[in-house]
Amino acid sequence: MPMISTLLFENLWILGGLLVAVETELVVIWSRRGTRSSGRAVWVGFATIPAALGLSILIETPRERVIAFCWELASAVDEGDIDSISIHLGEDLQTDGLDLPAFVDRLEQTLTRFRVDHPRLREFEVAFPTDESAIATLTATCRVRSIDAVFDHLPSRWRLTLRHDGESWLVVKIESVPIPP
Repeated sequence: MPMISTLLFENLWILGGLLVAVETELVVIWSRRGTRSSGRAVWVGFATIPAALGLSILIETPRERVIAFCWELASAVDEGDIDSISIHLGEDLQTDGLDLPAFVDRLEQTLTRFRVDHPRLREFEVAFPTDESAIATLTATCRVRSIDAVFDHLPSRWRLTLRHDGESWLVVKIESVPIPP
């Protein structure tokens, strides 16, 4: 089921290509047979393409919500907006032995000392161990500037454990993951 959900709702280009391929095959069958039923199938196919693409655009899957949440956090880091980051952190946050106030303090010191620009997130792996939790593993690259140095395309890999909280997600655990070669 996850593969079908990914095909139907998360990857518009693959869905569009698949629909066009099926429609092309229907047209070929209709041109060879010339029957009324194959002609109807062609028209149903033409009606299905915009309907399926529209649904794919409108429906947001849980995986897409988690990815959008990660992008929201990356944008807040890019802007240096500690308050926006803090509201998405759970009270029970676990990271490097720091509790929530200590982590926010360290984050504020780090973002004051270093400027993070142009974050790019990719290679998302999203799992849902329970209905109320998610684990997102992702690779991030960004430009990091300080008074002393500039690092272009600095890669890092992260695993975020999330807890569903009403309409949004809260980060309850942050882990740095080794980057594969």
